[in-house]
Amino acid sequence: MDKPVAFIIEDDRDVVALFRHVLDVEGYHTEIMLDGREAMDRLEVFQPNIVLLDLQLPGMSGIDILTRMKADEKMRNIPVVVITAYPAYGASLPVEPDLFLQKPVDIVQLSNLVQRLQATHDSLREPTEDVVTGLYTFSFFMVRLMFSLERIKQSGLRRFGVLFADISQVNDLKRNMHADDLNGFIHSLADNFKTALRPTDTMSWSPREECFFSLIENIPSPDVPLKIAGRVRDSLKKFLEDTEYDSNLRPNLGVLLCDSEYADTQHIMRDINTVRGYLRSGLYTNPSVFDRKMLIGK
Repeated sequence: MDKPVAFIIEDDRDVVALFRHVLDVEGYHTEIMLDGREAMDRLEVFQPNIVLLDLQLPGMSGIDILTRMKADEKMRNIPVVVITAYPAYGASLPVEPDLFLQKPVDIVQLSNLVQRLQATHDSLREPTEDVVTGLYTFSFFMVRLMFSLERIKQSGLRRFGVLFADISQVNDLKRNMHADDLNGFIHSLADNFKTALRPTDTMSWSPREECFFSLIENIPSPDVPLKIAGRVRDSLKKFLEDTEYDSNLRPNLGVLLCDSEYADTQHIMRDINTVRGYLRSGLYTNPSVFDRKMLIGK
């Protein structure tokens, strides 16, 4: 099927009609499920490009559907947009959806959201695992980054962090190592990167940027991002010190705190590349935490 597919899991027929109209205009093929059990049965045999999910459904609740989707290997990467009249539910859900929309849904907001999601269609259909590191691919990471930004744009209440870690002088290794040996080295780096983070974190390696990335979704206190970055730095530093490679190799780490004022993910990545340069040149302590206002002042 050439068209991307959307499941609308909602028992209010007026809401269904609105969603279907928007999705049809944006080029989706839509399937409607009014019953939660019916929807779960369908999800187990076919995975759509996006799910719009009400939380209160007959047959099986939307909370149970969301929980089962995110625990299933085949379904966990399907974008789920929870539609609810009770936004306070968001804080108590056992797992977090990709996005929230509050009823009554603004049709322009929904249309804009669907357009952005459609732009991720190819990335979500590609393999999500990087063959060298076993982390998420960078294209998939950018999709998750877009979801995180969209969430805070809707709520306006939270920030999230993007942790980045690159290794100074890694270009020297590329010139002097066989490709297989270099891949083995990067794989070992990735293993040490993972050990300092939670298994559920969105972690990625970008061969083009020669940098590791991870999303820090929940920031309960201002010192948490710096503590996480310090833990990752120490893990990578110990690995590099224990290897036979050039002693000039060192990890450079930082966290960019992102707020709802960021226009898009491209602006986030631009700022990350700026602060990576600051860290490499020694202008800031390694690791450091940055935000948009700091960079405007700089």
